[in-house]
Amino acid sequence: MTTTNTPNTGQAARATLDMVERRLDEALVLMERWWTKQTGRTQLGVGLGALLVVALVLGMCVSSLGRATSSQAAPLQTAATAVRGNTGALAVELTPNDLGKTWSLNKAWQGNAPFDSEAFTVGAHWRVDWLFTPSQPGATLQVLIYAANGGGLLHIATNTHLAGADTSFWAGPGTYYLKVNSIGGDWKLDVQDLH
Repeated sequence: MTTTNTPNTGQAARATLDMVERRLDEALVLMERWWTKQTGRTQLGVGLGALLVVALVLGMCVSSLGRATSSQAAPLQTAATAVRGNTGALAVELTPNDLGKTWSLNKAWQGNAPFDSEAFTVGAHWRVDWLFTPSQPGATLQVLIYAANGGGLLHIATNTHLAGADTSFWAGPGTYYLKVNSIGGDWKLDVQDLH
């Protein structure tokens, strides 16, 4: 024999909802009494505080959503890189051990606007040299290293707004290309290989 408690469950849920509604109405009446006793300045402060709390809660929700999707995307990106057969591991070097070896010019470019270089092939140790001459306030030079076989961004060689020359050293043979993002200045780049 089976019994169903559907009518009793429905009645209990309705009674609970009625009780919640009654308590909310009582709280609203008390809140209205309190609110009308406050000065305009206090009302403004409370309103702005409530708006700030809502903005913070929404910001936390959005950022946690972004973290959840980025942590799930990382394994997919790693797998896609492995399938593409990306260029060998590229690592930053402080200074290579160049005892008895010489640097030889591989490629050189210059300009004053955004630019994508042609592909170049380098050995185990190589470097990117740059000279940046800003011509206006806020000028920037950014040089990005990409895998030439369709791989994504591997490293940032430089991201500067300062005038002058500098070098970044790299360990990792392969075929790469450089993407230059430049605003408001002249730049010169070269890639040199250690032989």
